[in-house]
Amino acid sequence: MRDALDDDLAELYSVRPADDVRLARLREQLFAEKPQPRSRRWAGIAAAAAAVVVITGLVVTLRPVSRDAPATMPVAPATSLVEAAAMLERIGQPTAKYQHVKYQVWQLVTDAAPPFDATSVKFEYDVWLPTAPGEMVVIYRRFTGEHRAVTGPQRPIKDIEDRTTGAVLWNSFCAATPCQEDSLSKPLPADDRERLEAAAPALLSPYTTTEETAALYRRLAEGPGIRWDGGRVFAEGSRFAYQIDPATGQVTRMDVEAPPDTRLPGGTLTLSVIVTREWSDQRPS
Repeated sequence: MRDALDDDLAELYSVRPADDVRLARLREQLFAEKPQPRSRRWAGIAAAAAAVVVITGLVVTLRPVSRDAPATMPVAPATSLVEAAAMLERIGQPTAKYQHVKYQVWQLVTDAAPPFDATSVKFEYDVWLPTAPGEMVVIYRRFTGEHRAVTGPQRPIKDIEDRTTGAVLWNSFCAATPCQEDSLSKPLPADDRERLEAAAPALLSPYTTTEETAALYRRLAEGPGIRWDGGRVFAEGSRFAYQIDPATGQVTRMDVEAPPDTRLPGGTLTLSVIVTREWSDQRPS
């Protein structure tokens, strides 16, 4: 195991010759087979890991989901859905009490009555999902008041707000844990464009586990027309597109284009969702 880890470090970090001796000592400290007292061992590992980053000159962006997230070695960014799936499966079990999933949602609201108008309005959803069974799931949804003119004369924002209550992002309703996203039980369509649309509730649902998301990635990857471009997942002719963070494997965004309509500017989005996740031991009361 020690030799394999050394090989991995040699591949991840290109070391200048002048640093060979110092890095060798750090490796001896980091991968010493003889156990040390818990406090000294973890302090040594933290110091060694920090020193390796400084020595090599490599800039590493760390994305811990919480202070209690399991420590992991840096991995290469995903270059496909299959690699993103493997990345998700390496995520350790959470030690915090809640997962907080935040959605920033821009939704298109139109009024067909003359004169036609279209406005994009913003909602925010906050989901607090307990990790323990039998605990209450808390969901907050609010209209922020932010809006963007798309086309036509803009009506009072109060009138626009009264015409929408926010988009439905997933299918399941859970009062308490454990929760299951219902859409996962349905097969994906054969058509690649329809596959991306059908996957939306499961990809956005806070109830979808990392293992279930990984399995869904692999099912999507079977579609020959579904493409990956730097984390953007799409298919020609599909209105749905997703952004997956190549560093974490998590879905961070979904955009849905409006159907062709001469009254709307080209490329208008009917829905745009930005997703962030974190772990916490506390939630709002």
